[in-house]
Amino acid sequence: MNPFPVPEPDVMLPPDGTGVVAVTRGTAVREELTAVRSRIPSLYADPLAWLVADAVDDALTGCADVVSTARDDVAVILVSAQCTLQTMEQVARSVPSGRVSPLRFAGASPGSAGSLVCLLHGFKGSSLTLSTTPEEGLPTAHTLARSWLRSGAARYVVLCAHERQPGRPHLVRCTVLAPGNSAADSGTAPGRAPAIGRG
Repeated sequence: MNPFPVPEPDVMLPPDGTGVVAVTRGTAVREELTAVRSRIPSLYADPLAWLVADAVDDALTGCADVVSTARDDVAVILVSAQCTLQTMEQVARSVPSGRVSPLRFAGASPGSAGSLVCLLHGFKGSSLTLSTTPEEGLPTAHTLARSWLRSGAARYVVLCAHERQPGRPHLVRCTVLAPGNSAADSGTAPGRAPAIGRG
């Protein structure tokens, strides 16, 4: 018997739920991306990367033990049209002075946000960043996640989407996906998927 609530369908879940179930969801919101986190003193990462990490931490609440046993096969997909933009701008401003920080330069890579999640949690699966809006990128991300899970290329996929609309805070939503049966096979209502973590 599943002790966790069945989440209502939303844009973070594949539209038909086929072959994928939602494990858990987390959200992180920040008005401005200013302070750089320092969990690892020698590591620089774009402030957005730390916001993504916060959302993943929240999503893993309640299922971290299960996911950590498969950390070699946990993949990460991030969808964001503004990946590391703040750090890219800082690097561009420092170029004329000839003093570009190697750590900051590495943190400007769009893939660094997903890489930070992998580093913090020891995930060794594929890591991919789609530099586009969630509206445009999530269908592709769903297709990739479904393919990786069905083929066994990943046992879990951590799917994150970052967006910021004018006048609103930065929002990162995260869903941990796992292989599963279709909604019909799992006994849930159409368009829903059973959760095995915190909803």
